[in-house]
Amino acid sequence: MEKKSKDIQQMFDDIAPKYDFLNRALSFRTDVAWRKKAIKLMDVQDGQTVLDLACGTADMMIELTKTGKAAILIGGDFSHNMMKIGKQKMPEGIFSVSDAHCLPFKDKSFDRIMIAFGFRNVTDKAQGLREMHRVLRDGGRACILEFSQPQNPFFAWVYRLYFTKILPFIGGLISGNRKAYEYLPESVYKFPPRDAYRKMILEAGFREAEFNPFTFGICDATICRK
Repeated sequence: MEKKSKDIQQMFDDIAPKYDFLNRALSFRTDVAWRKKAIKLMDVQDGQTVLDLACGTADMMIELTKTGKAAILIGGDFSHNMMKIGKQKMPEGIFSVSDAHCLPFKDKSFDRIMIAFGFRNVTDKAQGLREMHRVLRDGGRACILEFSQPQNPFFAWVYRLYFTKILPFIGGLISGNRKAYEYLPESVYKFPPRDAYRKMILEAGFREAEFNPFTFGICDATICRK
C-alpha cells in the first residue's frame, strides 16, 4: 500500500533525531562520497541560486558550501523536525517549508536544484518533476541523487539481503521506528525502472536525462537538463 505524503512527513519527523547517525552507520559513510560526486556533476558556479529540495538535515547544502562556491542556497523540506536539525547544523542557511508537489517559488527561480534520497518519497513523481522544471531557469540542471538497483545478479542478491533484512533491524533498533527502515527498501523497489523514469523526466519538460551510477549501481545521480 502506498504511503501518503502526510504519513511520510510524520515518519521523517519521528526519525529525525537519529537520521544523520543512521545514514553514516548504515551506508558505512558511503553516502558522503555519493553526495560529493553528485555536487561535482551539478557544476555550480559562483553567484548561482541553488535549491536543495527535500533538504532534510542540510547535508547537501553543507557539502556544497565546502566547495567554496559563492552560491545562494535555499533548503526546502516538508519535515519540520528534519529542517530544525538542518538549521542547527547550518545556522546561516535559508530554509523554507516546501512540498515537492507544489513548490512555494516563482517560475525560473533557480539555476540548480538538488534532491538527495528524497525523490522516491514524492508520491506523485511526475508532478514533482514538473514543479522542479517550473522553478528551474532555462539552461539549468536538476540533480536527483537516489538509491537504485544493482544489475549484477550476485551483488543485487547481497544488496537485497542487506537492504530488506539487516538494515530494517539495525535502523529500527536504534531509531525505535522499524517501519521507517522497512519503508526504505520498499520505496526503492517500487521506484520506476530506468526507461520509465527517463520518459517521466522528458515528459516533465526536461530536454535531457543523464544517469550516473555509483558503487555498482546502488545509487544513481540523474542530471536533468532544462
